[in-house]
Amino acid sequence: MTKTYDTIIIGGGIVGLSLAALLAKNNFSVALIESKIPELTWDENNITARVSAIHNTSQKLFDYLEIWKLLNKKSYTLLCEMKIWDHTHNANIHFDSHDINHPQMGWIVENREITKVLWENAHGVDLFCPNQPVKFENNILTLDDHQQLKTQLLVGADGTHSWVRQHTSITLETRPYHQKAIIAVIETQHAHNHIAHQKFLTSGPIALLPLFHTHHAALVWSADNEISDELMKKTQSDFAHTLTNNMDFKLGKLNVISERKQFVLTMQHAKDYVSENCALVGDAAHTIHPLAGLGVNLGLMDAACLTQTLIEARNNKKSLGNLRILRRYARWRRAENAPVIAAMRALKEIFAIDTPTFNVIRSLGVNTVDQCTPIKNRLMEVAMGQSKELPDFLQG
Repeated sequence: MTKTYDTIIIGGGIVGLSLAALLAKNNFSVALIESKIPELTWDENNITARVSAIHNTSQKLFDYLEIWKLLNKKSYTLLCEMKIWDHTHNANIHFDSHDINHPQMGWIVENREITKVLWENAHGVDLFCPNQPVKFENNILTLDDHQQLKTQLLVGADGTHSWVRQHTSITLETRPYHQKAIIAVIETQHAHNHIAHQKFLTSGPIALLPLFHTHHAALVWSADNEISDELMKKTQSDFAHTLTNNMDFKLGKLNVISERKQFVLTMQHAKDYVSENCALVGDAAHTIHPLAGLGVNLGLMDAACLTQTLIEARNNKKSLGNLRILRRYARWRRAENAPVIAAMRALKEIFAIDTPTFNVIRSLGVNTVDQCTPIKNRLMEVAMGQSKELPDFLQG
């Protein structure tokens, strides 16, 4: 017997699980298909650099789902300030949430903890795991174990190499950054004091993000491919020495206390987020440079806006897979996402230019922004997720 759902979601990462929880909370019938059983237990001494910068609006979404209060208190910490400078040491900008009367800009949270809590509290969601989709035809999804599920709407939350996207007419704009990111947990000589530090080298940005332990930080070092590969060849101590020097001893001497991992960075943006009976969210629709830590937040806002769109469709007695309905979601999110994606690429390229004249111009521009309170505060509000175009359940 073929079971019927309002929505079937492919992908059980943070964005897919959040979308499933949002839909279930609003009384949609939901199935979620995930190919890998998630990690739900680990040794507390097993530290991780796989973290996300969760801005205040995303945190509000998790509050709405009643899962924020369930997170292990040791899995996240406040992000209150950001200190950013460039390789010339002449361009500096300092963001402080207290300047706009907020206790924090956001939170640095372990990905595995968010996934664990969402998975264990997926009430009202039918989980099919481990399973993979094989075919979607005539609103029937066939899984690798021959189960068949019927739905009005199939959602791809299945990442960069999205199966859902590949099985639609949606095309993809891809631009390589020609960079790789190295992540690791770093022990710092000085306490981080809930401040993120980021330096722009000509080869790419280095960021140290505060973790729960006051002397631990998550490193994200994005660098041109050849430089990143050379960094990965270094011993832990040589890498730590290079990192300490490049970060100008802002947090004192640095030590690497976890395995280093490396990822290729590519900008991807789907030309459309929807087709008949299908929609894309998160990395299935867009991937951006990690320099501002906005990636997962864009995906969570996709999930929130798609939920709002489907609530309105149901209220108006429209099919959830109707292309005209889905295009409202696509227009909403592309209008928000496209400028952010373009801005991240522009920032990466602007800070890579190293000529005497341009260095002076860039320093003048950055320092002007730092001294212009209205502009700086507005940038902070954007980074914190403030927008006039939020779904109803995230307003207020």
